[in-house]
Amino acid sequence: MNNKKPVILIALVVITISVAMTLGCTENSGAGTVTTLTADAPKDANVPANQQNETEVNPAAENAAKSAYVILPEPVKLPGSITEDTAVMPEYDSETEENLLNDAKTEILRVFPKLSTSSLNNYHWGANLAGTFFVPVIVFEGVIVDTDEPDNVCKRVYYDPKKGRIVHWDYSTDAPIRDTSSGEIIRHEDVDIERDIIPIFKKMIGAEEYEKNKNNYFIYLADNGNMPLTTVAHIRETRNGVKSYMGNTQIYFSRATGEVVVYGDRFNDEEFFKKSVTLSPVPEISFEEAKAILEAKLDELYPDDPQNIEYSSEGECTNCLFWMDRTQFLNLKGDYNTSPNYIMSPIPLAWGILFKTEESRSYGDRDIWAAIDANSGEILSLYNSKIKIFGKNYD
Repeated sequence: MNNKKPVILIALVVITISVAMTLGCTENSGAGTVTTLTADAPKDANVPANQQNETEVNPAAENAAKSAYVILPEPVKLPGSITEDTAVMPEYDSETEENLLNDAKTEILRVFPKLSTSSLNNYHWGANLAGTFFVPVIVFEGVIVDTDEPDNVCKRVYYDPKKGRIVHWDYSTDAPIRDTSSGEIIRHEDVDIERDIIPIFKKMIGAEEYEKNKNNYFIYLADNGNMPLTTVAHIRETRNGVKSYMGNTQIYFSRATGEVVVYGDRFNDEEFFKKSVTLSPVPEISFEEAKAILEAKLDELYPDDPQNIEYSSEGECTNCLFWMDRTQFLNLKGDYNTSPNYIMSPIPLAWGILFKTEESRSYGDRDIWAAIDANSGEILSLYNSKIKIFGKNYD
């Protein structure tokens, strides 16, 4: 495929931009609670049902080269752009744009019924992540969401015209609702998904949307180390019982005030996700075989320095299958700085593995995350001092 280097460089820009809203794949969840709302998920989240009794490791799996990635019959158009700079406002006529703006204001008023309507006059077009792609949104700034408490100002409210809903809002850093000086009133362990998280999520996406997809969400809680007294709910979208690597919603719950202070919806565009996830959710390679491939590579890299791998169980979104719906893992075609671009092959299926090595222990006892293609056995992601793999090259 042509233009591979530009794709990699642009992809690195995406990584840098999105690091502040990390997915939580390597986030330490402490004593977090997990709710799996996926009806057709395997009994063991780490091993598919048809392989739960399988223990034999196939050393040849690394060279299996099972080509599951045929070209799609019809390439799928990307829902947005690879870089934020190219996610510019669509060319709407004045009437259409006015209607979209009115729809946005109506939706914001539905979610925040006590808001000051005059505070919705400061708006512009911007961009927000949907999965791994930047899509155009209408951005409202300085929104007073409660006239009874006018100091609680939302710094930004993002409305996605295509989804027809708010996809992001966050209170200003000096808003009283963020004040934690009163001390912790709710323990992290006592934050309840059903009571504290789902009502907010359901309100944001709408009751009809929630009921339609409630069996396709995987929810877990993590104690946020960057924001004191804050628990983050990670809500991952799934397809065919497998989690999306990028498509997620995050809800930041303040344990000091009992209020949500940040909401961020980065679910994939529904049509794009459906058309581009066409592989079977049952992998050709088991989790044990994936670990064997990883161990063989590390033995190759450190022949005289055994790494004594220790697999981590912390973080409920590790050691399981993912749809690798991130730019670096997609077979893209097109002019990567402009639209339209297309995905040529199905989104890959991979095992995500969290582990420690002798090297990582010497650098702050850090966890390493790797991804192994669950059909071909190819290492899609592995990073340490001797190897840097982040992405998949297609011919």
